[in-house]
Amino acid sequence: MINGCAYCIEMHSDVAMKHGESAQRLLALAAWQESPLFDARERAVLAQLGETLLAQCLMQVVTINAWNRIAVATRMEHDHS
Repeated sequence: MINGCAYCIEMHSDVAMKHGESAQRLLALAAWQESPLFDARERAVLAQLGETLLAQCLMQVVTINAWNRIAVATRMEHDHS
């Protein structure tokens, strides 16, 4: 969402919903700090992951960001099959 990559948003939201996540919670993720759809535990995880998990998440963000740039530059389209 942050990088504006339609391909990645579609791909990851499809996967999340296949694993049981609701569209409503996915849309509310941008406002997780204020949304009543996230409980205290989820907010705590999102707010403070700890050093190891933070480092892992940062590496995931860097990798996904690189793929975002490639997808946006090449106008990749998500296959909904």
